[in-house]
Amino acid sequence: MVDMHYDILSILYYAYLRDDFTYVEEISKNYNSSNVSGVIANLYFMNEEEMREELGKYYTGDIDVLKMFKISTALFKKYFPQVKAIFSIEGCDYIKDTFELKELYKLGLRNLLLVWNNPNKYGSGTRSDMGLTDKGRELLIKAIDLGISIDLSHMNRKTFSDVVVLLREQKELGKDLKVIVSHSNCYDIYNHERNLDDDQIMAIKEFNPVMGLVSYGPFVFKSKDKDILKDKYLEHIERVVSILGIESVGISTDDMTFANVLFKEDNDEMLFNYRNVKEDLTKLLSRKYNRDEVEKILYSNIFNKLFLEKR
Repeated sequence: MVDMHYDILSILYYAYLRDDFTYVEEISKNYNSSNVSGVIANLYFMNEEEMREELGKYYTGDIDVLKMFKISTALFKKYFPQVKAIFSIEGCDYIKDTFELKELYKLGLRNLLLVWNNPNKYGSGTRSDMGLTDKGRELLIKAIDLGISIDLSHMNRKTFSDVVVLLREQKELGKDLKVIVSHSNCYDIYNHERNLDDDQIMAIKEFNPVMGLVSYGPFVFKSKDKDILKDKYLEHIERVVSILGIESVGISTDDMTFANVLFKEDNDEMLFNYRNVKEDLTKLLSRKYNRDEVEKILYSNIFNKLFLEKR
């Protein structure tokens, strides 16, 4: 399967800072042909206060995106040489301008989430009502021209709406757009602020997207019962299939178990154990879909639309 969102680049960078790759070596065992064979490998950025808290003693007050991206992607190639990957950045707070974006592209950046939860100079996540800024328009247009996929997860409603308008403008200019929603669920099933409502999902249909339904419990339903959560997760998948079609649905884990190990956070909210996530998802999806449809959702939809694109 292809996991459409996993913060593996951030994990690698934190391992680099600590000079301890024990956890990386452990999770590398999860990547094989019978489990996870492809991933949108993500490096995330938060606001200054949260970055300082997360990095702790390693925080220097100078977030160098180019340096962090270069280090983490090199480590990915070392520890996960067999894994097909799209390198991604979530939260563009510290990307200086379009020139730096182009440098990141040269280093392998191929997917971009404009915001995390907080507002930044480009747009905003759910902690603000701010929309897409002029700098955000400029950055996204440059990303489109470079061939970087635009990822609509994490945006608040205003930023999301503004970006959809921009995408339409760029499409009308004849540009080749790559649009995904890497890790979001359906607001009309569970009204979490990070989820998309039916109108938002329908609004992106014209861009031939892939939407990755995320198996992180807090975005699925308000319950601690794993069986209930799995049933609800399947409902999210069915809902998006009904709106976008089977060819536009994928899977993401946003697996947060690394927070237990690296930051001692109590986080037991994943629906599936990553060691056998493909097997468990196959069983769940097989309740509603045939073998070919399951293969599309787990692998070929996102692989064909992003991984096979010429770069």
